[in-house]
Amino acid sequence: MAMLIVAVAMLPFPTLAQEAPELRITSTNYIAIDAETGEIYAQRGAHERRAPASLTKVFTAIETIESAPPDAQVITSDADLVSEFASQVGFAPGETFTVEELLYGMMLPSGNDAARALARGLGAQDGDSDEEALNRFLARLNQRVQNMGLANTQLLNPDGWGIPGHYSSPYDLAAWMMYALRYSRFVQAFSSGTYETADGRYEFRNNNRMLRTYEGIVGGKTGYDDDAGWCLINVAERDGRRVIAVTMNGVAPDDWYDDNRVLLDYALDQQALRAAGVAGMTGEIVRFRDPDAAVILAMAAAGATVGAPIPISQAAPEILAPGAPGMSLAPRNAIGASASGWTTAAAVAAALTVLHGASIWRLRARRAVTPANPGTASASD
Repeated sequence: MAMLIVAVAMLPFPTLAQEAPELRITSTNYIAIDAETGEIYAQRGAHERRAPASLTKVFTAIETIESAPPDAQVITSDADLVSEFASQVGFAPGETFTVEELLYGMMLPSGNDAARALARGLGAQDGDSDEEALNRFLARLNQRVQNMGLANTQLLNPDGWGIPGHYSSPYDLAAWMMYALRYSRFVQAFSSGTYETADGRYEFRNNNRMLRTYEGIVGGKTGYDDDAGWCLINVAERDGRRVIAVTMNGVAPDDWYDDNRVLLDYALDQQALRAAGVAGMTGEIVRFRDPDAAVILAMAAAGATVGAPIPISQAAPEILAPGAPGMSLAPRNAIGASASGWTTAAAVAAALTVLHGASIWRLRARRAVTPANPGTASASD
């Protein structure tokens, strides 16, 4: 144990990536990172809590994928219908969709009604009201966010349509996107330009125009409401390496797209410099815990056995939205465990930290000897 602690202490601490004023970004908050290592190439106000608008749906998409197979069915309800001023698929109550169809309806045209149908349908337990079902889904989603250590995200609805107390940050969104890219169903939806439902009644078109204008784009999600301003998250790839750019509270009509494009260009250029050995990894690193780590910690509690984690529901709940049925989480400051349990958990965490540090060192060493293969990328608006 002592050797692990010493090894962790010897890991280098990266310097903080700062705003790059030469990029002339007008969005008030942004971040650009390496999608593999999490190295931050540029940031401004990346930890500030901001309304994320429809960027919320990248969170909802992963909880959806974790909750149900693509062919599971959801019947729409009056409770799913949204304001005429909100983006929507436009279905009526009583229609039947597969989970996959609603996932695309949420991600491409940014349907708030699709997001609510998924949350309500996949959160429901016997006897739940529509509100209780939706809040049950949100409690699971917020628990996943909390387990990952994303302290500047709290989601009070599945779509992001303006509501007080609903927030995220560029840093948390970038971390979540690193995690989300592990899911092939998410990447496929995230990158699709169009999608047609099996019965042919609905055809969805992606409203992110950078899918059609940016060379090397992998996928992206747009967001807007009066509280959030214009928001955008995109992933791009060059020479097999990916970057993530998040911009929040941007300026219409075109600056918010230009901001994200400039950040993608800059991040890809920085990646190429590191691959060529011209620059080393010097930036701050986006870090998050695998959400399953919370289960490991719970199993480390005294008396716990492998395969029988402590149910989160046994912990005293923290109410996120007072009066909202079913909307509760385990407290942020504790997971019950004895001294021996925490010792075991600390040993596991320290070992994981050493392994992470070693992998970053190997990546630096590999990039230092890899020949340059700069590739090209261009963008037009």
